[in-house]
Amino acid sequence: MLDALNHTKSARTVAVAPIILGLLVWATSAGFAQDKGKSAGGDAVAQLYAAAKKEGTVVIWGPTDALIYQRMQAALDKQYPGIKIEHFESIPEPLVQRIIAESQAGKPAAVDIIQSGSLRALRPLIDRDMLAAYPGWEKDFGLDAVYANQRFVGAYNLTLPIAYNTKMVSAQEAPKGWEDLADPKWKGRKIIIEARLVPFAMLGTEWGKPKTAELTKRILSQQPLIVQGGTTVANALAGGQVSIAVGTYAYTIERLKRQGAAVDWVPVSPLPVLTSAVGVLKTARHPNAARFFAGWMGTAEGQNIRYATTGQANEVGRTAIGAVAERIRAAQPAVILETDKTFATILEIQRELGKMLGALR
Repeated sequence: MLDALNHTKSARTVAVAPIILGLLVWATSAGFAQDKGKSAGGDAVAQLYAAAKKEGTVVIWGPTDALIYQRMQAALDKQYPGIKIEHFESIPEPLVQRIIAESQAGKPAAVDIIQSGSLRALRPLIDRDMLAAYPGWEKDFGLDAVYANQRFVGAYNLTLPIAYNTKMVSAQEAPKGWEDLADPKWKGRKIIIEARLVPFAMLGTEWGKPKTAELTKRILSQQPLIVQGGTTVANALAGGQVSIAVGTYAYTIERLKRQGAAVDWVPVSPLPVLTSAVGVLKTARHPNAARFFAGWMGTAEGQNIRYATTGQANEVGRTAIGAVAERIRAAQPAVILETDKTFATILEIQRELGKMLGALR
């Protein structure tokens, strides 16, 4: 996961006018209420809500800013009262290990929903079959961002483009593809790359290891700056320390643009896209509330609240929203989406590329 803890902290810097947010929540809630009544899944959602209300609470762990859940709670209280959200904010890896350790000790975890900034962080739970499948997310809530045989709902995406400083590079000069990063004109600390090399590892699932390794080697020979953390990458780009950046998120660049920074990004093809998802544990103490809340977060209501608060949302697929999604729709690049079918390969290639980077240091 790229800098999950840092980007949740940076989310707090996004200010949203209360009046605008109130109108947004009201509009999306009203729209979904109408659609829910007309849809074939309306009765099933209503029945699930009734069961969730009896349980009264849903406990969720993950890296999402608490402010998002405060605003989601306000929306739920108006449309679906009677469900209290209890949230613990942390990066997912230690939470996953805690859940596994408690399971091995014969203790059910005190959590209903686990969330991560990338599916890879939750792989140990998938491997141990600790997550419950729920077909209703697709059938009744109408969601298309559902993964791992209906065990995960997509919470948001993290698109990994090539970004550039618009004062140092024009849109015409900016790299149009990944191979362009090997052009000698970018040699000499003009590129900054996040040290975990996740975009390149994801390219490897499309191109294969040999081609990916060769291109990565050529790009690393350009003497780029190598740093830890997507936020560090974005800030260095915005500050004019480098011309080109790889390893930060498109939504982060969009946020910096709104704040007046001279940055932009290229929807290169293929375009790596990470998947943040939520899953319900088989040992959930509030299983109906968990299924309901996970599904609701994937609807227009939940997505719009998240987007208005942090700029994050599902950026690919039928229900994608926001500035990044609009750019992707317009450019129509091939998308390399992190799913349960690709994350093992991504990790394998990432380890191989990491050895290459270590040898060059």
